[in-house]
Amino acid sequence: MTRVGLHDLATSHPGIFAPLLAGLGMPVTAVHDPVAARVDGFLRAHPGVVATASLAELAAVTDVVMLLGRDWDQRLTQVEELVALGVPVFVDKPMAGTAAELRRIADLADAGARIDGGSALRVAPEAVAVPPCARLEVTCDGHPLYYGVHAVALATAVLGPGLVASAGTPGDTAHAIRGVIEHASGAKISVSVTETQPAGGFRAVGPDGVIEPSADLFYAALLGDALPRLTSAAPARPGRSLVECELALLAMAWSAATGGAPVRLDDVPPGFRPWRP
Repeated sequence: MTRVGLHDLATSHPGIFAPLLAGLGMPVTAVHDPVAARVDGFLRAHPGVVATASLAELAAVTDVVMLLGRDWDQRLTQVEELVALGVPVFVDKPMAGTAAELRRIADLADAGARIDGGSALRVAPEAVAVPPCARLEVTCDGHPLYYGVHAVALATAVLGPGLVASAGTPGDTAHAIRGVIEHASGAKISVSVTETQPAGGFRAVGPDGVIEPSADLFYAALLGDALPRLTSAAPARPGRSLVECELALLAMAWSAATGGAPVRLDDVPPGFRPWRP
């Protein structure tokens, strides 16, 4: 049995993930969250799970730790702590908020750290089944980074990894992001994300029609893809593929802020931080 620890219970993901993980034979056995009310609520809903006092203590009593929550400014520090402890780590989207932090996570993975995670839409079954194409439009509602990463990941489910550069439409990138991402295959991905409510509405349109992925499928697909890889000798994902969706959005925001010319993902300034948690 693989024991899973959850850090940060602030979003819907812990409650969604727990039964899916149990179905994989990887039950949640411990949690950590500085907010006592969130811990108490989770423990009431999931008898047998224990609370821990720190991230290090959570790592000591589990076999893999999942970093959840919305505070992407803390991701790198937490990843580095867990990697130093030798613990495999699942990082929820977005993996970090700057190019420097994202590149550091990619470097850790390429150096042998067991890191996986990201958006569930990168493995949405409805999108994975669609043949690659030359043009794709992806849209959703919500925060440009927190939800926008899902829209970009949906494109990679169709095309595979390989995002190269982004061009952004100048405007209010704090509340919306629009532009075009170039894929290594030559495909162009039109992206439109607007911070309206309710968030969600993930959609891709290509030559074969409309793709609207179902949460009933993509969360299970994500955990079934990432957790076995983290806890076995299966090949790890390349570091770049872990962080390219976030980098593509940062490149789009930098392009929008500097006139709209295409920006390669490798050229995003390290400390550029257009969005805070």
